[in-house]
Amino acid sequence: MSRPHVVTSTELQSLRDLELVTKATVEGLRQGLHRSPFHGFSAEFSQYRHYRPGDDLKYVDWKAFARTDRIYTRQFRETTNVSALFALDISKSMNFGSKFTMARTVAAILGTLVLDQGDAAGVLAVDSRSHYLPARSGHHHLRVMLAELASLEPAGSVSIAETLRRAAAILKRRGLVVVISDLYEDEESIGQIRRLARMGHDVVVIHTLAREEYTLDVGGAAELVDLESGGRLMVQPSEVREPYLKALHRWIADVQQQLRRDGIDYLRLIAGEPLEPALRRFLVARRGAA
Repeated sequence: MSRPHVVTSTELQSLRDLELVTKATVEGLRQGLHRSPFHGFSAEFSQYRHYRPGDDLKYVDWKAFARTDRIYTRQFRETTNVSALFALDISKSMNFGSKFTMARTVAAILGTLVLDQGDAAGVLAVDSRSHYLPARSGHHHLRVMLAELASLEPAGSVSIAETLRRAAAILKRRGLVVVISDLYEDEESIGQIRRLARMGHDVVVIHTLAREEYTLDVGGAAELVDLESGGRLMVQPSEVREPYLKALHRWIADVQQQLRRDGIDYLRLIAGEPLEPALRRFLVARRGAA
């Protein structure tokens, strides 16, 4: 299947052996890879309960009956297919270097993995209007999702926090929410991320930064422009790099600590650095923790 304008086949191929699984309990419609809050008689053993009339006798634990003279049935925790929503930051601050290109590529790669494994994926982004593609499954929906991602541009003035507020209102089932943003409005955004987690969603934060933002390697004297406000500042990078990097790393560490303290997975990606190793480490770690 063609994936124009968003992600190349080469970028996808090295990760096709992996899966994006949930760490939290989710709700779904049919058996799949993920843990469900509903109990039944399939998949993973959960607990014993007293026999009830009508229970299937094949799930009776006859050894327990011989020991206790009471009839127990084995109850299992069902697995489920997940609904994943990719909440993408399309504010103007994302329009720096190749930051947005990377963010959109990551959404396409992870969304493709979700759909390939039989789950459902959707997209939400907000600027002057809401760009919402409801989560669905199937190969046709993959083409629709990639086309939606390709149509997005980082030119809005609405923060990712507003996108997450709308996500909280839209989502009716517990599922996976993947937030892709530079988190510049971090205080408000983190509050909304925590809200989604408290609602029972499995939230993943992918923190995207441009290489120039991360290193301040912009050559000689430069005029820095705030893409959100239009403010301008002339600087000599060699004179401000050390305090800038200290402040940047302090901010990144604080954001990461706040999220991980609430059990929210955090992945930082720098535009221009290879995606495949970072995504592979992240997906393998989540698989081990699920």
